[in-house]
Amino acid sequence: MFSSQNSQKHASELPRGCTFNEDDWHILAGFWHPVVYSHEVLDKPVRARLLDVDLVVFRTDDGIGVARDLCPHRGTRLSQGWISDNQLICPMHGLHFAAEGRCTRIPAMGEAQRIPPKMRLQSCLATEKYGIVWACLKPVAIWQLPEWAGIGDETLTKVWVPNDVWNAGASRHVENFNDVAHFPWVHTQSFGGDRNAQIPNYDVTTTPFGLTFAFPYREGFNRFDDGIAGASRDVVYTYELTYPFSTLITIAPVDSAMRFYFADAVCPVSAHVSKIFQVLTDSSGNPDRDYWLKDSEIINAEDKPMVEEQRPEDLPLDLTAEMHIPADRMSLEYRRGLVRHFGLGAPIAS
Repeated sequence: MFSSQNSQKHASELPRGCTFNEDDWHILAGFWHPVVYSHEVLDKPVRARLLDVDLVVFRTDDGIGVARDLCPHRGTRLSQGWISDNQLICPMHGLHFAAEGRCTRIPAMGEAQRIPPKMRLQSCLATEKYGIVWACLKPVAIWQLPEWAGIGDETLTKVWVPNDVWNAGASRHVENFNDVAHFPWVHTQSFGGDRNAQIPNYDVTTTPFGLTFAFPYREGFNRFDDGIAGASRDVVYTYELTYPFSTLITIAPVDSAMRFYFADAVCPVSAHVSKIFQVLTDSSGNPDRDYWLKDSEIINAEDKPMVEEQRPEDLPLDLTAEMHIPADRMSLEYRRGLVRHFGLGAPIAS
């Protein structure tokens, strides 16, 4: 019912009811994560959640702002407020906040009274890229934003797939997105091919931002509007993973100059809940929005129930905890990288 008389003694970055291991939370808080699409943040504040932290996202003439979703005065949710005079307004007492978090006005105080410097938002690092608002909960980000070829080309029209929320950890989603052996078994209504075809060997290469590999595949459907007839298509997938939870797939039909770009980034809402962000385009510069939205909807609907039911819910970073096959090269390197580069999944001290 009551918090401690000594709030500073018990102050912590960790959110109440945190679902993450404490060390993992602090590591993940240092990355950039997607929180909302840019087109959702217009003239009203928007609520978001990242790593069990409730956030408010708002836009002023000075740019995008992201902060913990509580007023420093009485803990009111600022996402219930509004934007006025280029300020975020608290709905309970009318406090005004600038984009960088500074309190600029307290209506209940006279104009001559000094506003305490501590009366400011708990702001987060925020930026916009690829039509997505990204946030980092630490003062300095430890990793770069993903570099997505095609998606970053301003001359190409983009399609933003509506968010979906999966009851699965972000790393489970990432592994599935980068897994190639499940195509013929799970994607029977979208692009899966011959179930008897052996998965060819492929090499995974370490990059400055994560991992990459290329993989040839015969899709069981012809998804590309490039004038090439046929019931199936031979393609080459190139995967580029940026730690911890972002991947770009470039799909190149071998009989066409067309290129299709599909980017996937995951917001770890909590340890076992993920908000999915997907952006796509193609080299024509004018992808069929309705067609690709439907295609994405079908693919995600095939994947989602599989990933949500995987056990254990937490991704095993001990490589002896599960059995592996040659097609798991990407998965194995991903798990190794999370441990080697960042120390995720470290044993909990007893």
